[in-house]
Amino acid sequence: MNILITGASRGIGRELVNRYNNGHNKIYALARNIETLEGINNVIPIKMDLAKLDEVREYFKKLDVKFDLVIANAAISLPHSPSFTPFDDFKKTFDINFLSIHAMLEGVVPKMDKGKIVLISSLASLVGTPTSMPYSASKRALNSYAESLRNLLAPDIKVINILPGFIKTDMTDKNDFYMPFLTDLKSGVDRIVYAIENEKKEYAFPKRFYYLIKLFNMLPLGVKDMILRKVGG
Repeated sequence: MNILITGASRGIGRELVNRYNNGHNKIYALARNIETLEGINNVIPIKMDLAKLDEVREYFKKLDVKFDLVIANAAISLPHSPSFTPFDDFKKTFDINFLSIHAMLEGVVPKMDKGKIVLISSLASLVGTPTSMPYSASKRALNSYAESLRNLLAPDIKVINILPGFIKTDMTDKNDFYMPFLTDLKSGVDRIVYAIENEKKEYAFPKRFYYLIKLFNMLPLGVKDMILRKVGG
């Protein structure tokens, strides 16, 4: 299979590269820093800054590869802050976490006649916490995009939207707050691969955390707001 993985140099993306690099697949591994990806058999590193949307569009329109599996994993998260996010930081978050995916797929999808497109969203998309507004908003937009894309490309191309909770990576290592149900990297990627192989349309984990969020979202809006302001204060 020809497989494209973004955010492939570290964390979830790098672990996915390792899982799918089984000698039968050709992995196109996209990252800003590709030094750790060079010299690996069956891995083709692609050095790219996903914030540069015009370059992303141009590259994938020209790339003559039919992908069987696309995993849009790359994302950034700003430090949690109660301050109003500066526009440039907000835009960069949306560019990388959301708009870059469509910029990439614009050139990829027309070359696919079947296969899978995997979008890595987040449980953070289900609750708009005031201290992580850009990240939560970008991932919530991705959920809507996944639903639209799934029905646009059905039945030949399967679209899978995955909503992980906290997974221990260098991104979460920067967090200075309690992260409930923190999952180790191997177990987290196990769940992601399970969802991909079983073609889950939408897959959220850990389940206990997901159901707690669902219960939270059933509370009256005033109660939810009070809790969110307290958490974000």
